Amino acid sequence: MSFSFVVTKRQTILTAVLLLITLTTHGADMNRLSDYQWKNRLILVQAADENASEIETLRSARAGVDDRDIVWFVNTGAGVVSNQKALSTSLESDIQALLEQSRSDERVLLIGKDGGIKSRESSLNLGAIFRRIDAMPMRMREMRAN
Repeated sequence: MSFSFVVTKRQTILTAVLLLITLTTHGADMNRLSDYQWKNRLILVQAADENASEIETLRSARAGVDDRDIVWFVNTGAGVVSNQKALSTSLESDIQALLEQSRSDERVLLIGKDGGIKSRESSLNLGAIFRRIDAMPMRMREMRAN
């Protein structure tokens, strides 16, 4: 066995291991609601059914949602729909548990980057949510920095 073959084989194995570690940690980084703290603001919605108009409302406001670092979750009863690609079962459980803890008239929760609940509303009003976020000190600093 030549020296160059051994080095190439070791580099290939090392590269494969590093790639596996990277893929594993990337997929595991958002498994709980607390993983979003200091990264994103969250909107949690308890929808009446699977055909929730809230989902389309949130999807159609993508520019405003993205600009404000918002991740949203809508619990339809049949599952959780989000602007995230895939949700872990533990994340879905966190969302459902938090929404179940709320009173029946509190169907929409806004959670700040600090992890605190900033508002509890009976319906989704994105304009009001955007105004509330834009009045937050952290958001004002973000807007001045941009």
